[in-house]
Amino acid sequence: MNLEVHTQFLVVGAGPAGLGLASFLGQHGLGGLVVSKASGSADTPRAHSFNPFAFGTLLRNECMRDLGIEDQALQQSVRGHSFQSMRWSRSMIGEEYGKALGWAEHPSCIGNAFGITPCEYAEFSQSELEPLLVRYASHHNFNVRFFTELVSAQESGSDGAQTGYICTIRDNITQSTFQVRTQYLFGADGARSQVARVLDFKYISKPSGGKACNILIRADLASHMHEGRHAALHWILKPDGISFFGLVAHLRMVRPWNQWVLVGFGSNGSDPFEGLTPDSPELNNCIREVIRNEFVDIEILRMDHWTVRERVAETYSIDDTNVFVLGDAAHRHPPAFGLSSNTCVQDAYNLAEERQPVGAILVREANNGLLAQKDIWQSVGMFAATPEEGAEQLAKLSGPSDEGVAHREKVHDAMKRIEIELHSWGAAYNQWYESTAVYLADEEHGRPEIVGDPILQAQVTTYPGSRLPHAWLDIPTRRKKISTHDLAGKGAFCLFTGIGGGGWKEAAKNIANSTGVLINVYGIGYGLDDSDVNRDCHDNREVEERGCVLVRPDRFVAWRSKRLVSNCQGKPTRVLDSIFSIIQD
Repeated sequence: MNLEVHTQFLVVGAGPAGLGLASFLGQHGLGGLVVSKASGSADTPRAHSFNPFAFGTLLRNECMRDLGIEDQALQQSVRGHSFQSMRWSRSMIGEEYGKALGWAEHPSCIGNAFGITPCEYAEFSQSELEPLLVRYASHHNFNVRFFTELVSAQESGSDGAQTGYICTIRDNITQSTFQVRTQYLFGADGARSQVARVLDFKYISKPSGGKACNILIRADLASHMHEGRHAALHWILKPDGISFFGLVAHLRMVRPWNQWVLVGFGSNGSDPFEGLTPDSPELNNCIREVIRNEFVDIEILRMDHWTVRERVAETYSIDDTNVFVLGDAAHRHPPAFGLSSNTCVQDAYNLAEERQPVGAILVREANNGLLAQKDIWQSVGMFAATPEEGAEQLAKLSGPSDEGVAHREKVHDAMKRIEIELHSWGAAYNQWYESTAVYLADEEHGRPEIVGDPILQAQVTTYPGSRLPHAWLDIPTRRKKISTHDLAGKGAFCLFTGIGGGGWKEAAKNIANSTGVLINVYGIGYGLDDSDVNRDCHDNREVEERGCVLVRPDRFVAWRSKRLVSNCQGKPTRVLDSIFSIIQD
């Protein structure tokens, strides 16, 4: 007899996207099954930099904050402004070509770091994130099975009032198969997604950008890492190197100062370490040359080869079905801009087709970021044909000639362009949605233009489809201030209003009584629920005191009314009816 399991939600893949989705569903009392072909959670650091907009909702910051596990994650994170920068040098402890200050370390970014979010950037490896999410999901109605893979899936047709999928699942321990009948199927199974393959998702792709290799190593460099060398990424460029000529390497600190990931890029887009094993003597010698220390003990723990991709799904779901892709199954790109796991988590937080344009922009900008790095490599001589030619080009950087001046200016300009990546608050923040889940009928004008570079400048607005602006609030009954983000989210709609906007509160109460749709209402102002202690809410709300802002459960603005209207009792009902088509006037 074939075993058949019934579940409402089947999540294929147990990375940040799949486990994040299971956690968010489980948070709201929903249950299901997660299966993963891997034998366990990530055993290498992989993705590492978390911006506030993923940390927040999932930790304490915007994504992780919603689950209530942000503090746990921050305790395991490496934090501090000096770990947000990037440096380039001839070796790990050698002469530097330059350094770029990033995120909250650069003076131009401080306003964003403390003004647009209650959260912070942190170095938090995927290998530490996933166990947190496994624990949360498995404690909140989801079973998580590793070493278990999807073989096939087909639409089951009508099942009473429901449609769904019949999936064949293989247990790779017992080599037995069983079937799962599920109402919803989610492909969070990475770049080689079986869900996407068997259900024929279509992708927009560009040619591969080359190959690379990650090497996880253990090496104690504490004696070399004075404060001036603290950075998130250390690019090692030695154009006159003989061993592995043309190698571009970067070292990323995993744990200070004894665990690292070395990422190697070869000449002409090749994998410099192809064919080598962790025991290869030349690999060990190469790492010593990169560090420039012949005596440090080096332990090579793992090698992972990978390909630079530029690929995004045409759609994140198939029309009239309950199947979705998210995370790397939906978009594949290099790690530039540090938005990989961040976007995976945000995909899970808002599983909707309106996310597709966000993924497309990310894929484009991440590849542009890698191209900007290549300009630096070329500027210092890494594309030279021989070590002698590389040494000659490198010597020009310290020469007094006009040619030397031109080369130094070229390196400077390339690093300034890289700073765009390290100051890209706009790329992380400016993710707005245009869909039927955003109500624009009351807007007198279109979305306001972003002033300046949209990659650098964060647009703080309550225009529908935008992120809820962060503002610190003071609640008399609490002993600490909280953010508007702390009031929103958690699976419920939220409505903000001010003095004189009490009619909106009554309207929300009537909706809850008649439909069961919960709308938490907060009055902000003197004598109301919360005090706008820093006046930030006043500056960013863009509606009158008697107006209102309706926020979706994912903390994006669904609708706003700039002023109190005569039909305020019926208006929110009509808005939600338009968004969901489930609430009747």
